[in-house]
Amino acid sequence: MKPRIFYRFAALRLLPFAFCAALGASVATGAAAQSQPSQIRMIVPFSPGGPADLIARKLAQRLGPQLHATVFVDNRPGANGEIGLDAVARAKPDGATLLFATSGMLTISPVLYKHLRYDPLKDLTPIGRVVANGTALLVGKQLPANNMREFVAYADRSKSPVAIGSAGVGNITHLYMELMKEATHGNFVHVPYKGVAPALSDVMGGQIAGVFVDLPAALPMLKGGKVKALGLVGTKRNPLAPNIPTIAEQGYKGVDGVSWFGVLGPAHMPAKTVQAVHAAMSRALSDPDMARSLNQIGSQPALDSPAQMAELIRADQSRWAKVITKNHIHVDE
Repeated sequence: MKPRIFYRFAALRLLPFAFCAALGASVATGAAAQSQPSQIRMIVPFSPGGPADLIARKLAQRLGPQLHATVFVDNRPGANGEIGLDAVARAKPDGATLLFATSGMLTISPVLYKHLRYDPLKDLTPIGRVVANGTALLVGKQLPANNMREFVAYADRSKSPVAIGSAGVGNITHLYMELMKEATHGNFVHVPYKGVAPALSDVMGGQIAGVFVDLPAALPMLKGGKVKALGLVGTKRNPLAPNIPTIAEQGYKGVDGVSWFGVLGPAHMPAKTVQAVHAAMSRALSDPDMARSLNQIGSQPALDSPAQMAELIRADQSRWAKVITKNHIHVDE
């Protein structure tokens, strides 16, 4: 009987310790839950209504349930994205502030602007790409060319250089134009605009011959019969526009590159927080309804890992720096 009494006594003495351990675990779990932000601000450094804003809102709507938080879009346009990016760079790296950025502001601006106030790989934490957008060379319906060879021949016959518009000096649409000029040895000249929309308007009006446009903006114009697409940037046809041949398959190599959008956080974001946001993005982008919604506007889901995104930023910066240097492209700051 004595051993039984001893064991019961020992068990009774251990009860307070077991209770404290359980209480501690409960408190730790509560603290962990409280560490997850209940509201997440996704900063978009562009005005409402554009492709980046539209896709960011689609993503935010689906990220909320995945992260058990309210995710809202905060538009901070201006200064070539610096205003929005600076707001994210200054935020606490706790997952409550995210950046929805374009490839241009991460890979072109850092090598184009000498006095840029940010470095994407030092001031931000890459989390993952969201979408990749194909890009097409659009020309006016009235132009006497239906493919790249006819377009180059038309330019060569022209007494003055044929004007190709862009969204601005150093914009990716400008860099595509320079790559095309080099690949075709064509009689082309660059005409910068303040955005793709006014350039596209002048294409339809016949003031300029063409402009490179991402598929999200190009497809509605093509469906409306207002313009013609002569070729796609890249080496493979885009499944969202399978009838448009690439510029490469028409005999002009080197007009390559991808316009993409991605999500980043402030620098020094904890690995667990990055993983949580990335996992939520993965679940959101793998949703068939989300993929269908993106495809309808001309975008393809293109999630990669944080490490892959960081490497892509480095590689694209190096590539575009060579194009900018070779063509003596500079901007007044």
